[in-house]
Amino acid sequence: MIRRNLSKPMKTWVKKKLKNVYSELSSEKNKTHKDNSKILYFEYLNGKDYYIIPKAKDDHDVCELDLPIPPVKLWLGYGEKKEVYLYGKVQVETMLDAVKKSGFEISPGNKVLDFGCGAGRMIRWLKPYSNECEIWGTDISSDHIFWAKKYLRPPFNFATTTTIPHLPFEDSYFDFIYAGSVFTHIDDLAESWLLELRRILNKNGRLFITIQEKNSIKIIQDNPLYRKEWLSAYINKSPMADDIDSDFAIISGGRGVASQVFYDIDYFCESVSNILKTVSVHKEIYGFQTGVVMMKN
Repeated sequence: MIRRNLSKPMKTWVKKKLKNVYSELSSEKNKTHKDNSKILYFEYLNGKDYYIIPKAKDDHDVCELDLPIPPVKLWLGYGEKKEVYLYGKVQVETMLDAVKKSGFEISPGNKVLDFGCGAGRMIRWLKPYSNECEIWGTDISSDHIFWAKKYLRPPFNFATTTTIPHLPFEDSYFDFIYAGSVFTHIDDLAESWLLELRRILNKNGRLFITIQEKNSIKIIQDNPLYRKEWLSAYINKSPMADDIDSDFAIISGGRGVASQVFYDIDYFCESVSNILKTVSVHKEIYGFQTGVVMMKN
């Protein structure tokens, strides 16, 4: 549970994430793309008509697993210090524990997908599984994927994908798929994306996603940790403010990749029940976000 006695890295992670994610999305919007609902992917060095990727690698600090840490500009708002960015380790451990309680553990021969991997903040902590498992990361940001391919392959594999619900993998390819803070920014196409993830998920596999829901709003508004941050102000001052206390099923501020989507958790689970079975729900497992463990019906 998120409380006042949180560890300092967690407090800093949450505050910086809340502060920076909107700024990042806004800056992307103001570069070339004027309508976030029409973005297909973020091209490498957006706005440039020429680029070169040298074979030589820059020197980077490494994490405890001896994997390079990306430059701050690729941290997606997850802190300004290494120990905060690397808090992804705790989130991966918490996620795997929740999935384990559902009856699934990553095993030799499994295939794993980090859907929305950025520059590898979470996937790096799966290195202990990489000798015996095939592990992929995908993202719509080519800047992040190019860095990850250069510095984290091997042991992992990466590919740039689009905002259109399609992933370049065979049916039932993966045993475990996870998406941290991705469906928080998918508005109209959430069901289509869940259908696509279902297509590539093994019949005995698990999907773990995080979403924002009514409990998230309460935490953001009531907890001093969040109350002064931009998302709280956004909720209270945006057009969604008049409806935030209503009995809504879904409410979304912004569109496309800039959206902030909130659900009624019961509605969410019922509305996707023809796509995936909800195995368990874990409130506040990813900051103020709720985690949902799912599998094929």
